[in-house]
Amino acid sequence: MDTVKPESIDEIFRAFGGPTTFARAMKLKRPSTASEMRRRGSIPVEYWESLIEIAPQYGLEGLTPERLVSIHARKAAARQRRLPVRVKRDKRSRAA
Repeated sequence: MDTVKPESIDEIFRAFGGPTTFARAMKLKRPSTASEMRRRGSIPVEYWESLIEIAPQYGLEGLTPERLVSIHARKAAARQRRLPVRVKRDKRSRAA
């Protein structure tokens, strides 16, 4: 099995073989929970300890809390760059 140093949430799910396998490995009650994580591109912190523990079994190397924070931070920063910037208008600047 090749090892991967994940750069994204999607790479983590690919290493597991998809959301269904991820859900089974993480002992999630519903596979839809894993599907939603993948769709959102975010794995909640409460799952990180278990994920880090089993990651090597799925060929993921170097998965640490710091790495997961970095992956999530990059995702959030990219999302922020895509959001339109709202400009507050001063009521006084409107023409009467």
